[in-house]
Amino acid sequence: MKAGEFLKKIRLEKKLSLRQMSYKTNLSHTFISEIEKGKLNGTLSSQEKILNALELTTEEKQKFYKLSELEKLPSNIRMDIIEMESEIQRLKKELEECKSQLNVENNSNNGHIIVGDGNKINHSYAGTELCKELNELSEKEKEKVLKFINDYIKN
Repeated sequence: MKAGEFLKKIRLEKKLSLRQMSYKTNLSHTFISEIEKGKLNGTLSSQEKILNALELTTEEKQKFYKLSELEKLPSNIRMDIIEMESEIQRLKKELEECKSQLNVENNSNNGHIIVGDGNKINHSYAGTELCKELNELSEKEKEKVLKFINDYIKN
């Protein structure tokens, strides 16, 4: 998505016409239209007027400026960046899914620490120092340690 398209999308979501934007910004509706079409960039001042008229959040403003900067790059580099960002988002989502499925449990019968989601065991540790020390703790203390480990994994 280009910066102008982003502005137009927000404007339409907020059900504002070009004439309403013109009134709010003191810029001509044709000028705003040219920015939305990507034919003009506008000055920083005119961009700020549009962003403020649209009442964008800080995050939305950052997205607009990022899109504006991307447009200045050669197309092959721009596409590489877009693909990398898409892959980063996919990996973040996958990581969150993995974190939500991990659970660390202590099997006090045989001194194993089990990592998994309850249905699938990802790994089982036996005979480690942590296992030995966990077995020396009371059930209440074991619960505290395992809760700490789980919280740490998920954050």
